[in-house]
Amino acid sequence: MARTQALDYPEKRLRILDIATELFAKQGFHATSITDIAQACETSKSRLYHYFDSKEQLLYEILRDHALVLRDSLSPIVSDTGLDAPQKLEKYAAHLLFTNITFRAKHKLILGELGALPLEKRQEVSSLLRQSIETIYDILSEINPKLAHNSSMKFPTAMMFIGMINWTHTWFSGEGALSTDVFAKLLCDTFIGGFSNVDLDKHFGA
Repeated sequence: MARTQALDYPEKRLRILDIATELFAKQGFHATSITDIAQACETSKSRLYHYFDSKEQLLYEILRDHALVLRDSLSPIVSDTGLDAPQKLEKYAAHLLFTNITFRAKHKLILGELGALPLEKRQEVSSLLRQSIETIYDILSEINPKLAHNSSMKFPTAMMFIGMINWTHTWFSGEGALSTDVFAKLLCDTFIGGFSNVDLDKHFGA
């Protein structure tokens, strides 16, 4: 007979994920042991295994769930027919900035610990992350129409833009005069002001 789950099983599972996230982000995945996680959760290793099969399973669920949050929260922005391309890009940037600093530890793990996952799980999470990136292809192509005919440059161009945002979590707080909205506008004005004038054919060919 299958073991009956306690009513607070989902809450305890989520607490373990949250604690593991902070430990992995602070100490690194490989330097953090199951014993470390169990002690931080004030439980035993055997009890921890009741919720997760392994340390790798913990990391996988943390990264997968965060990748899903990114994809599902960014997609509606780029599909908003009430916004033009620059407005969509600015709103996308503001939301990504906000998400990165709100979930700073998870973002740090996405950037630094994805390679610790087994190949199949790593590819799954990478695919989810790429979907968030691909959502701005049409926006960028509208800003610079030549991109629409240069498919090999869509991913590098999108990553050039997102790369302006991804490492701001190391110093950007979102507080004070430089709010996420103000910073997003600055980023987009800088990017669009330069990118709209780039001759892609000249640099990379048709």
